[in-house]
Amino acid sequence: MSPNLIYPLTIYYEDTDITGLVYHPNYFKYFERARSNFFDARELRRLQVEEGIAVAVYRADIVFKRGASLGDQLEIHSLPTLDGDYRVVVKHRVFRRDDPQVLVEATVELICIAQDKVIKLPPLITNKIKTLTTN
Repeated sequence: MSPNLIYPLTIYYEDTDITGLVYHPNYFKYFERARSNFFDARELRRLQVEEGIAVAVYRADIVFKRGASLGDQLEIHSLPTLDGDYRVVVKHRVFRRDDPQVLVEATVELICIAQDKVIKLPPLITNKIKTLTTN
């Protein structure tokens, strides 16, 4: 996977568990931050408030290969792609900076919901992803 998006992250004490490693559910927060950064959290909020459209996780698959520790400088590499008119698939990989070994891999599928129904992806989402393939 060639990363189109890189989100830097530092691991703090609050991110770790009693073993000193990142508490595994926190990776989902990191992936969410990376996606929110790419799609622009303000625009996602506007979409929700003004148009009643929410972006939701439909499915998530994650593989933990190595642990990250307090003080680690990480990078979340993300590659979002369109899967038809209704779904975005985002491949995430977590690395320590300057280390090619993958710590965590995940595939997250996103959908959009309005009035409790799955809807076609809005232009805000599709256009952002299409800009990756044209740059």
